[in-house]
Amino acid sequence: MRFWTTLAILVAFLTGCTTTQSTPQPYKPSTYNVSSAQKGNQKSTVTYPGSEGAAPTITGKVIQQQPKTAPQQEAATPYTETSISSTTLAMATPTPGTSVEPTPMTPTQPESSEEKEGTLSVASPMPKPLNDDSSMIKVAVLIPQKTIKKYAISTVNSVMSYLLYKNYYFDLNVFNSGDEREASIVQALNDIKAGGYRYIIAPVTNEGAVVIANNVHDTLVFIPTLNKSAVSITNANIVFGGIDYDKQITLLAEKANEKVGSFEDGSALSSQLNALVRQHNSRVFYEKRVENSKANFKGMFKGNGSLNNASFYLNTPIVTSSLIASQLRANDIQAYALLSSQINYNPLLLTLTQYEDRNRLYIANSIQRAPSGLEEINAMFGHDIVYDWVNYATSIGADFVCSNFFEGRVARAFKEPLIDNQVAYQTSLYQAGRNEFIRVTP
Repeated sequence: MRFWTTLAILVAFLTGCTTTQSTPQPYKPSTYNVSSAQKGNQKSTVTYPGSEGAAPTITGKVIQQQPKTAPQQEAATPYTETSISSTTLAMATPTPGTSVEPTPMTPTQPESSEEKEGTLSVASPMPKPLNDDSSMIKVAVLIPQKTIKKYAISTVNSVMSYLLYKNYYFDLNVFNSGDEREASIVQALNDIKAGGYRYIIAPVTNEGAVVIANNVHDTLVFIPTLNKSAVSITNANIVFGGIDYDKQITLLAEKANEKVGSFEDGSALSSQLNALVRQHNSRVFYEKRVENSKANFKGMFKGNGSLNNASFYLNTPIVTSSLIASQLRANDIQAYALLSSQINYNPLLLTLTQYEDRNRLYIANSIQRAPSGLEEINAMFGHDIVYDWVNYATSIGADFVCSNFFEGRVARAFKEPLIDNQVAYQTSLYQAGRNEFIRVTP
């Protein structure tokens, strides 16, 4: 009996050793798909007529954090997505989210020394926007892209940066008229009206401004590229944000002597500045057109002793202005002063010239310091409002539009007042120092 029992146990043991076992499956970690979050947490984006064929639409959506469903499951981290969703130049309805900021420690509660490394503190939400998605700010940007070229994108980004900085709910759409022909502008205005936009920011030239003035009667329009004095428009719905070149030339004239010369490049702005120079200076003995940086400066300056001790207005772009300043000294021309308006207020000037070339250079500037947070957001878009006056003026336009929307119940980010439908800038004179621009007049 004992023999059969032992044999049965041995057979059972051998059978278990030869049983085929299945190959272990690799571990598959569980994942949380943020795209499966509830649709109620996403803001819809609406594109209105007129936005087709302009440039990329940039839309933003925020999928908010969901509450924990079980004690052992970690909550999903908030996820922000910004994508180019179409080929139209339109930006609409981004939703303000929350900022990741450290939670301040309570004075009576010392920091725990047992806190694990890598533990994240809970982010405190940003203040709730003053408006909500049912009363969002609707802003249209009217752009004649063929006319304003590089500013077609940067002005849009300036408006976007301001709205993001203020944490408003907004609908921003861009209408590209292409050019400034009356039919093109009128079509864009009709599309803007069909979309229900109450405010228009339009970086246009005189030609486009006239068309807008003749066709807009119930919508507020801000034109950042023109000063009111440069156009003959009396439409009460149009506000101008262009800098005052007349004021700048007047201020520069205080640094000039009676012997005045000027350089220009043949552009419309250069011709305008030259006319102002003649208006504010009794003796303009020398005017020279320098159309590009490849001009024969040696033939222009060498041996021309009559240019000594003269005050020269540099009404030329920054590269040409830098070459003129350098070549004057290289050809032994001792200028009394070099004078320039806003067009050469750019740190690139400090790089392109030696200090000795610019030690008597004065530049008029109407740009003041903007809030640092706003400057940073603009920098994220790849442009600045510190030296570029068109982007700076556009930011003031966005500031004015929002102030109007909230009926003055919110503090403005810029100090420049509006006087008779024109932004009133404070203009100061700066000298180009060794490494920076130094203000010499208040």
